[in-house]
Amino acid sequence: MCSRVWFITDRRISQEYPQVQILRALKERCAEDDVEFRYLLMDEIVLTITDGQLGLRVGQEIVTSYPQVAVVRVPTPWVQSDSDITVLRHLEKMGCRLVNRPQAILNCVNKFWTFQELAGHGVPLPDTYSYGGHDNFRKMIDEAEPLGYPVVVKNARGHRGKAVFLARDKQHLSDLCHLIRHDAPYLFQEYVKESHGRDVRVVLVGGRVIGSMLRCSTDGRMQSNCSLGGVGMMCPLSEQGKQLAVQVCNILGMDVCGIDLLQLNNGSFVVCEANANVGFIAFDQACGMDVAGIVADYALSLLPSRLSRKMSLLSVVSSTSETSSEPEVCIPTEVIIPTEVCIPNEICPPGTSCGIPDGGSAMSTSSTSSESEVDLTETGSAPVTADPAYNINSLLASEIKLLTE
Repeated sequence: MCSRVWFITDRRISQEYPQVQILRALKERCAEDDVEFRYLLMDEIVLTITDGQLGLRVGQEIVTSYPQVAVVRVPTPWVQSDSDITVLRHLEKMGCRLVNRPQAILNCVNKFWTFQELAGHGVPLPDTYSYGGHDNFRKMIDEAEPLGYPVVVKNARGHRGKAVFLARDKQHLSDLCHLIRHDAPYLFQEYVKESHGRDVRVVLVGGRVIGSMLRCSTDGRMQSNCSLGGVGMMCPLSEQGKQLAVQVCNILGMDVCGIDLLQLNNGSFVVCEANANVGFIAFDQACGMDVAGIVADYALSLLPSRLSRKMSLLSVVSSTSETSSEPEVCIPTEVIIPTEVCIPNEICPPGTSCGIPDGGSAMSTSSTSSESEVDLTETGSAPVTADPAYNINSLLASEIKLLTE
């Protein structure tokens, strides 16, 4: 069976950096592995149900070859369940493995929905209130008083740090009522003072942390988003922080995501937000990584042919390990994980030391809608030739590790 991978995105964001880079990476990987590739915009797809069977059309073309895997990038704040999610549900019902799945995207469309999913799982969250009904913001001015002041006010569908306010007192909150748009509900959230103007963005692919970045505001505002002029610096975090990010990723069911963490004075973290359509231009620059390439590798690893090969290798390893007693020799792969350093002193847990020197690598990563114009130098590495004295166990183990990474 021919392997097929699609990339589906929204026309409104198709020329932005993440989509341009993922398209590039998928084209390259599919060409190298002889995988059939197709790129589609969401509004090009026509959904059909004929003779009781699901189908697709693109323009006048009746699609007969469907993908086993599709990478999806949709603008999360604008996602509509009656259009975008309907397309994704259709593909999923046809047996396509989506990255990310529709339910995972919905879990992050509304910030309060995200917290609803995380609640009850032992995930540390700031106390948060929201409301039902239409235009009940004024009512919440009194209802949210137990959160104290200052209090964080966020549009439930905001993104890139927009529509986020820090209300100093009740009068300030009342004034906001006349200034904000009421097309989406707002949430009221406990203010984490010790993390004012900074957070840690953790990027995960396939349920694994691939890196993290400290983001800092440069103008004193609460938000640290690089799209608002903040700066980013590579800053791998503690094992506890990684475990929290992985836990959040798994609960929300996401394959590719960004988790934003706030750090308390005692060194522990609380979850600020989760992003299913994570941007990574600042992350690529600060961490010297190619997130799009990692996403493409992960997508191809989900193809049925790859999964079947993985199971066959596991079976061979199981049988050969019973007869072979030779010590295994590590076979280096082409994937090099960056050396980890500790979080800078100002956010390190008490009693720990840091490995980032003063004046370490930090850069302005202000983002615009023309992010794809930024010149990014990608990093790479040459394959390492293995010692010929390896045995079958080490070869198979290395192959399985490469497939599962």
